[in-house]
Amino acid sequence: MPVEVTSERTEYSQTFANPDGTCSLKQATSPQRAQDASGQWHDIDTALVRRADGTIGPRYAAVSESFSTGGSQTMVRLERDGQAPAVSWPGPLPEPSLDGATATYAEALPGVDLQLTAMPDGYREVLQVKSAQAAQNEALEQLRFTIAGKGLALVAGAGGGLRAIDADGNVVFTGPAGQMWDSAGDDAGVQTQMLRAAGPETASSSEASDGGVPAQPGDGDVTATLPVAGRA
Repeated sequence: MPVEVTSERTEYSQTFANPDGTCSLKQATSPQRAQDASGQWHDIDTALVRRADGTIGPRYAAVSESFSTGGSQTMVRLERDGQAPAVSWPGPLPEPSLDGATATYAEALPGVDLQLTAMPDGYREVLQVKSAQAAQNEALEQLRFTIAGKGLALVAGAGGGLRAIDADGNVVFTGPAGQMWDSAGDDAGVQTQMLRAAGPETASSSEASDGGVPAQPGDGDVTATLPVAGRA
């Protein structure tokens, strides 16, 4: 019977020693497990919890994630291998309500809810535009976020997205272009950011966000791509 070589275990893979002396590798396309501060492994669990230090984040994820508890602090902070980009919302945020992996900041803009959803290796951000009147808000024409990360440079990625590169030229975090859709099929939404750690190709993220607006357009929705641009 194959026996796992636990010293070779990673977030994405497991190595097994076979009775015939060979080894087998089991590889996943998205993180399956994460280590806690003591080095113990846990299955991925992106349900958000309020931590003892006052921050909000998923129970167990392959990337350290902290979401805003409200106010004008950083909206979300990620950390992996010593790299820690922090993204700030352009203004104060209300205290969020938590539902599964999603934190909802009601009325982050008039008539617009901000939803942050923890992912195994990053986060997704969706703006729920709740009325035609709210959609006329000029603040939605061009959303500006501050991204700070010591030693990281933002460069253009494929399809209008962004990549965060360290001093050695390694891609540490990636994010696709934004997307906007109307309510012809269901709820209107704007996905403005989906930042995640660079790694093996991840599975499709078209599933609905826990407790929130669908993370992608539904059948019948009219869509538009929102390119992301980085400025120093």
